[in-house]
Amino acid sequence: MATSSPPRPSPALAVLDAAVVWTHDCLQAARTADGAMPTPCAGWDLADLLTHMEDSLAALAEAALGRVALDAGRPPGSRDPAVLVERVVRRACEMRARWQALPSGGPVEIDVLALDRDTLALVGALEVTVHGWDVAATLGSSRRPPEDLAARLLPVARHVVPEGERGTRFGPAVTPPDASASARLLAHLGRSAAPAG
Repeated sequence: MATSSPPRPSPALAVLDAAVVWTHDCLQAARTADGAMPTPCAGWDLADLLTHMEDSLAALAEAALGRVALDAGRPPGSRDPAVLVERVVRRACEMRARWQALPSGGPVEIDVLALDRDTLALVGALEVTVHGWDVAATLGSSRRPPEDLAARLLPVARHVVPEGERGTRFGPAVTPPDASASARLLAHLGRSAAPAG
């Protein structure tokens, strides 16, 4: 009797995985940083940003199971970056494990919406990557997302954040300092990357 092989992960999951790996490296220096440092995210300090990242990763982990429950959030917890980074890393590992265990399936239900699984994985990869850059920039690093990752995420960013729908979540686009995919991605999301050098 022939046995069926497990489903192969989609290209979208490979992009999500690459985003998590890159962002993990960005997080490490934040363990010893001051949680009150301002970030590129208006109104958020480093502790706020790390808390948001943990919540986003928890939602992505739920999405792997086919449904994300919207709630009012959780009570404020620790603002110690060492604790927060550890929690973000743990959430990222849980999220990766769930998506890898369930690489295929039907749409993901979010409130009354049903989103394509691969689309949600790509949007998640965009969120993870950009906030990884936010952490790095907060700490004074000139790191940018890898070009192959940025090139995959640029069309996602243009779809998710069209010019007519900017508001509180994303500021106006800025002029990229060069023509690289990473600079164009960050510029589209209202972030100014230092020139590559």
